[in-house]
Amino acid sequence: MATLGQKLRELRHQKGYKLNEVAKGADLSISFISLIERDKASISVENLHKLANFYNVRLFQIFQDIEEEDAYIVRNNQMKELGAFGTLTNSTLFLLSPEDNLSFRAILARIPPASQNEEIRLQKGETFILVKEGQLEIIIPNKKSFSLSEGDSAHLTSFKGTLLRNASDTQPVMMLIVASATTQHVNKQGDTLNYHEITQ
Repeated sequence: MATLGQKLRELRHQKGYKLNEVAKGADLSISFISLIERDKASISVENLHKLANFYNVRLFQIFQDIEEEDAYIVRNNQMKELGAFGTLTNSTLFLLSPEDNLSFRAILARIPPASQNEEIRLQKGETFILVKEGQLEIIIPNKKSFSLSEGDSAHLTSFKGTLLRNASDTQPVMMLIVASATTQHVNKQGDTLNYHEITQ
């Protein structure tokens, strides 16, 4: 079984391309492709599509024979053990998937009531959001903002800093976020938000 990087390197060799040829043809940097092939960096679905198109293969063909990993499971009782979760005054991200996942991250996120003046900024990637509790305000730069209530979802492509804010002054908003590995989550000051791992 091969890793994604090994599979991409093998595909490049099968097609007879040098790194610089792939970089030019797929509109990616040589150093980035080299890092990907050595499993030293994550790759977005968009860039994976670029490589698949350049190699003239379907995306599923790239994933054939890739090394399988064990399931990463978070149980309900583990979530209940997060007793302090409801009293936090900062935006908090709990990681529900392995931190070293190269394609996406699943996150349980909490933004305290709007009175705390907290927000999460999304940068450089794709994000799917499902609101579990409360009301979320999403502000996309140069576009109209919109609200999501419990059970609502949104798929966002963010490169310039989409804002996630709590629309309620009294209750926190909790949401499931599934984001590409390239997506950055930063606070109001522009500092990267840390992920809290749930003990396995």
